[in-house]
Amino acid sequence: MKQRQQGAALATALLILIVLTLLGLAAMRGSRLELKLSQNAESRVNARQSAQAIADGITQVEASLSISNGAAYRACYVPDDDAPPDSLPFACDSPTLAAPADAGLRPHTYALAQREAPEFLSTATLRGAGNSGRAYDYARFTVIGGYDHSNEGFGAAEVVQGVLKLHAKSGGVSYQ
Repeated sequence: MKQRQQGAALATALLILIVLTLLGLAAMRGSRLELKLSQNAESRVNARQSAQAIADGITQVEASLSISNGAAYRACYVPDDDAPPDSLPFACDSPTLAAPADAGLRPHTYALAQREAPEFLSTATLRGAGNSGRAYDYARFTVIGGYDHSNEGFGAAEVVQGVLKLHAKSGGVSYQ
């Protein structure tokens, strides 16, 4: 009986070990791919949140949404020349907006606040505004907040939002 066995157990064990090794390698490759996908998703979410924080920060600063400069008012923030973002969706003639408070965001951030025409919107056009239409009107702004960190392999995002700023009515203003 001993002479009839010719190493079948050894060959079977080696075959099983090869199959298990290949399954382990496939599992490792799949987990690396999933890790890369989750890192990309995290970068996109972080970029979106950073861009939204920039846009929200602009709308919170009174000087960023200036009514006194008229309907053509436009101000922007672009980081220093040593580390500009990869692309800007606008030309920046007046870099007068304040820099983001977080110094880590500054090199990768851009922002724009632009006053839109007509000069004022009557509160009558905005039903349910909850304010007296005789005493107040609104100035309309477009705010862009952008975060571009893609040159280092991280995400990029841009948030564009409209903002209405409540303003005490002045005499002699025509509404559209």
